[in-house]
Amino acid sequence: MIFHSPIDVEDNEISFCFGNWIEIMNRVAKSDKSVLILGETGTGKDFTAKKIHELSEKRNKPFIAINCANIPADLFEAELFGYARGSFTGAIKEKQGLLEIAKDGTIFLDEIGELSLYLQAKILRVIEEKELRRVGETAQRKILARFIFATNKELHEEVKLGRFRKDLYFRISVVKFLLPPLRKRKKEIPFLVQHILERENIRQKSNKKISPPALKKLMAYDFPGNIRELENIIERAYLLSGRSLIKSIDIKLDYELLGMGTSVSLTPEKLRLTLENCRWNKTRAAREVGKSRRHLYRLLEKHRMADYIKKRSAG
Repeated sequence: MIFHSPIDVEDNEISFCFGNWIEIMNRVAKSDKSVLILGETGTGKDFTAKKIHELSEKRNKPFIAINCANIPADLFEAELFGYARGSFTGAIKEKQGLLEIAKDGTIFLDEIGELSLYLQAKILRVIEEKELRRVGETAQRKILARFIFATNKELHEEVKLGRFRKDLYFRISVVKFLLPPLRKRKKEIPFLVQHILERENIRQKSNKKISPPALKKLMAYDFPGNIRELENIIERAYLLSGRSLIKSIDIKLDYELLGMGTSVSLTPEKLRLTLENCRWNKTRAAREVGKSRRHLYRLLEKHRMADYIKKRSAG
């Protein structure tokens, strides 16, 4: 079962738009099947996972979100599965893992494509057997949690390349949410802007609104950082605007903050500044300037910056 947000899809796939997104998640929430959420960084994968949990019968149970890319590989197994006292150096007492803490709630494993094949096998066993074993123990412990997964990688391609287990891919993708980038769902922008403004108004105890020209400016932008970038832009405009109405001049897009026009060529200095702001992450930098990663690499080669960037990112 595949659900798309609101762009055109093939006949054998189910399409839904912003208006009935909640309705679709309601249907999915009633099941205990694993869910796989796919989409670029910032498209709302974490929001979708949390919403499915809140709409499910597990809403009053724990929701444990784990970013697989943020936990060092050598600590990942102990963090997820827990460990027995004395099972390794530094294990001075036993510890529950995050999977065990979730109990019969919901476990959200973000960036699942970053896991090693060894850890993928461990996760597969937990899903299939509904039990886990702490590091250094032989006893099995029951786990009745529902699993939700997310990634910005093309997992079927990762399977072909041997970097992701085929059996795990089929196990976790019983239900798939495909979240397209914001540039392909621009009709949602007014709804999202209103949602962000309402949230900020509650926080700031204010009643700010946005002008039609400001909204038009947002609608014309491609948002390489997706919903997360839209949130940053609105929050920044909200704080900097001294009026009750956010105007077009208050909307500062990232390329404007970097002193770049959309039609201006990316000079070595502008490339360097962008990469510094992105902490030398080339994928993020490409999104910031609205270019593909391949195009960014060509620019780095053209300006003979590739070796310099490699040294800085390694350092």
